[in-house]
Amino acid sequence: MNVVIIYDDYACAVKAKAMFDRAAHRANEVLRWTVKPWRLDMLARPLTAGEALTDAADAHLVVLTVRHPLSLPGWVPGWLEQWAARRQVPDAALAVWDGGNGDTLSASAAPDLSQFAQRHGLSFISGDAGPIEDEAAVPARRLTRRQALATPAPQPILERAPVSPASDWGINE
Repeated sequence: MNVVIIYDDYACAVKAKAMFDRAAHRANEVLRWTVKPWRLDMLARPLTAGEALTDAADAHLVVLTVRHPLSLPGWVPGWLEQWAARRQVPDAALAVWDGGNGDTLSASAAPDLSQFAQRHGLSFISGDAGPIEDEAAVPARRLTRRQALATPAPQPILERAPVSPASDWGINE
């Protein structure tokens, strides 16, 4: 699935990307996300706005991940209109996420974006996905949990001198 993340803060983009990575991991990587991030202000420039539209044309999901979603620049609706006209995925969705800063945005709080999605036959997703933990902490947490569940190794095995790596490799040994 193709995703375009439009962000105004790099940390928000990283959190959104981490969500998609976790979703793919939880689906045992059966689901693959191709994520293309675009900084919000780059969409105000004609050349880069066109490149972003090309990336978004085959997107299944366009995510606006911005710190203050209710104060989007005035040119954003125009860019979204161009995306809706060029989109090649009939069941595409528009998501608005505040980056987990607690400033949750509901569909009723964003009538313009909700109406835009409805007018163009898009699914509309909004809100806060909750705090995103550091990706590096996830494996460490799993390892700690596994260590807690594992049966402790008998002390004699831990204290035994290491065996030469070449021993016990021959057929007749």
